[in-house]
Amino acid sequence: MIDPQEVPRFAGVASFMRMPHTHDLDDCDADAAFLGIPFDDATTYRPGARFGPRAVREASTLLKPYNPVTETSLQEYVLVDHGDAPVIPGYIEDTFEEIQARVAYVLAHDVVPAIAGGDHSTTLPVLRAIADEYGPVSLVQFDAHSDLWTEYFGKDHNHGTTVHTAIKEGLIEPETSIRIGDRGGLYSQEDIDLMDDSGVKYYTTEEAISKNLNDIGQRIRERVDEPVFATIDIDVVDPAYAPGTGTPMPGGFTSREILRLTRELHGVNLIGFDLVEVAPPYDNRAGTTSILAANIMFEALCAALDK
Repeated sequence: MIDPQEVPRFAGVASFMRMPHTHDLDDCDADAAFLGIPFDDATTYRPGARFGPRAVREASTLLKPYNPVTETSLQEYVLVDHGDAPVIPGYIEDTFEEIQARVAYVLAHDVVPAIAGGDHSTTLPVLRAIADEYGPVSLVQFDAHSDLWTEYFGKDHNHGTTVHTAIKEGLIEPETSIRIGDRGGLYSQEDIDLMDDSGVKYYTTEEAISKNLNDIGQRIRERVDEPVFATIDIDVVDPAYAPGTGTPMPGGFTSREILRLTRELHGVNLIGFDLVEVAPPYDNRAGTTSILAANIMFEALCAALDK
C-alpha cells in the first residue's frame, strides 16, 4: 500500500486501499484481490450501481491496514486491485460468462476474491465460479430483500432472482445458508412462502435487533458449513446511513450495526465475498454510502484473511 506520509490520500490514481493494480496474478503471489463488476442492467428500479466499484475505490483511500477490534493487520498479506471484470452493456448472459471467467481466474490462483458490484444479479456468475472450484457453498446474505423471485417480466435473470437461481443450479446449500435483514412490504403471502420453502434460514431486521447482534453472529456460525461465501447488499443498511442504492428500504441497520455484523464473519471459513448495489448517483455529496461500503469490505477482508 502507498504510504500516505509520502503520497497524500487525495493524490494519485485510486485503487482499492491504494493496493498495487494488476491484471496478471501469475507472479504476484497475492492473498486477496479486489475485483470490480460495473454492471447494473438487471436492476428493477434505479440504475447506477455500475458506478459502484469506482466509488468504493475512491472511498477506500481513507482506509488504514490495521483493524484494532479484530487485531488483524492487512500489512501481513499481499493484496492487489485486480481491476474490473469485463462487462457487455445490454447483454446479461454474455456479461455473466465474462464475470464467471474472471472470478475463476482469481480462484485458480488461490486468491480470495473481494468483489464490489454492480447490482445483485452479478452474484450469480460469481457463485457459479465459486461452485466450480469448491462445490456448493454456504451463503451468508445481508440484504433487505430475499432475491428469491423465480422470474421477472418472464425472464430468468434479474437482481431479485439471484438466490433462487443459485439454489436451482445447486451453487449453494440452502440448509446451511442464512440471510439477515429482511424488511418492508411484499407482494403477497406467496413471497413469505417462497422464503420459507427455500430452506434458507432468515432473520428480519427487527428479529436481528431484538435478539442482539452477538446472538445473530453465533447463529451464523452455527448455521453455516464450510466453505462460506458472503454477499452483502448495501440496502440492508437504512437509507439514512446509505442513501446511494437503487432500491432503498427504511428501517434497516445503522452503519455501526452492519460493521458489527460483518465482523461476525470471523470464525467461519470465508473463501470470498461481494458487496453490491452501491449506486453513487443517489449518494449524498459526502459520499456516505461509498465510505460505508469501503469499510464493510475492509471488515469482510479481515475476516476472510485472518483465520
